Amino acid sequence: MLGNYRFALVDLETTGGQASQDHIMEVAVRVVGGEVDLEWESLIDPLCSVPSFIQSLTGISSSMLRGKPRFADVQELLWSYLDDAILVAHNARFDAGFLRANFARYGRDYQPRVLCTLKLARTLYPDWPKHGLEAICERIGFYSEVHHRAMADVDAMKAFLDYARADKGEAVFNFEVGLLLGMPVLPPSMSQADIDAIPCQAGIYRLLGEAGELLYLGTARSLQEQVLSHFENPTGDSKAAKLVRRVDSVQWQVLAGELSAGLHLSAALRHEKPLLQRRAKALGKACCVRFITDDRGELQLRLRSGLPANIASTGESVALFRERKHAKTRIRELAKEHQLCLRRLAVLVEGELCECGACILTAEKSGGSPLAPTAETAADFSAQVKVAFAGYLYAPWPFAEPVLVHEDNGAGRSEWHLVHDWRHFGSFRWDAERGQLFELSGEAKPLDLAAARRICDQTQEFRYEHYRLFRAFQHDLAWQPLSQFNVAISDDCVT
Repeated sequence: MLGNYRFALVDLETTGGQASQDHIMEVAVRVVGGEVDLEWESLIDPLCSVPSFIQSLTGISSSMLRGKPRFADVQELLWSYLDDAILVAHNARFDAGFLRANFARYGRDYQPRVLCTLKLARTLYPDWPKHGLEAICERIGFYSEVHHRAMADVDAMKAFLDYARADKGEAVFNFEVGLLLGMPVLPPSMSQADIDAIPCQAGIYRLLGEAGELLYLGTARSLQEQVLSHFENPTGDSKAAKLVRRVDSVQWQVLAGELSAGLHLSAALRHEKPLLQRRAKALGKACCVRFITDDRGELQLRLRSGLPANIASTGESVALFRERKHAKTRIRELAKEHQLCLRRLAVLVEGELCECGACILTAEKSGGSPLAPTAETAADFSAQVKVAFAGYLYAPWPFAEPVLVHEDNGAGRSEWHLVHDWRHFGSFRWDAERGQLFELSGEAKPLDLAAARRICDQTQEFRYEHYRLFRAFQHDLAWQPLSQFNVAISDDCVT
């Protein structure tokens, strides 16, 4: 079972269901893995009477427990079996809770990694109508003379684990156990050799299902590292676990760097629909927040879709967000952080109240109404608003013409991205023999400077995700204005 890990199969019989007030009256442990396998069981004197319904369920009476060891007498031995072992139990939360509470009374902090065989049974055999131990035993043909006794239930768990490993195969069994334990796992169809074959370079990757369906599409600085990250901590029934359970193979494409990967991903997500991935919100139309001054000199906010077409000529300051919903959320967060009045910003919807200090104070005054701001307070308020939104202000295009952004991964992959006014007009490769740029896709037509300028004269939609990408790499890559780009020399000589 999963290499050299120690597993402690445990079952407890207790005087009730509440770990804070009920007591352990029987414990059984079977330790497997590691250097030595062992088993141990004992009745425990709970120092209290056993309720009648517990006696009828387990067959353990109060008289059977008199004179047996107390938990204080066995806790050190039990700790030696459980310490550093993975706790395996059926409905493990129950057993872990009782062990944690009892060990705590003796200064021991019991926080084991837990494998619940109830969850494992539901995961491996979702079509079984019941997943209790008795139902499982009947299903797999394991018969025991007693039930609801500690060692008998441990034997039943062991029988189920052996059955599931043989029935599902070692790869599937270890995969599902690893998922429930939050351990790094690989899909059963993939091997370490498949992972080793993925390069540690920037690019895009696709996680595919058994029928070749696209499950997930992403970018990576290191493809191998990013793909592995999907398999490192996908616990239980999380979204990550649901994805990993369906992965059958991985496709990847090495690109010139992270900027190239981001541009390729943006283009791919416009026509590919990964089944287990939320469509990137950045692919929606950006939301622009304008700062408008009303007749009283009061600064207010106005939301609109897209970037104003004349922003380059007017030089207007606007805040930019990936979408309207994101803008509304951040406005309220920034207002709370900087103590801005949403009423003064004119962004309250009908029936909504502002919770800033001034509005609360006014509301507390019977019949009071907000005072009109003075010129001085309006100016102060405007300054506060500009400070609050400073991190979201749109940055004007810093060049007087289009540019070519060069990215090279140092391993033979190089791309030139034609950009103007934060808009992407295509990506190209340099052909040193011909001394020309060629399109990466389509008919691979050559690009001269005149053609590049004509392309950039065309109308191109402003895309928020492209703006964020180019801003992120503005100072990390070579940005070459077209007028300074010499197509007569190789890209190795271009500075």
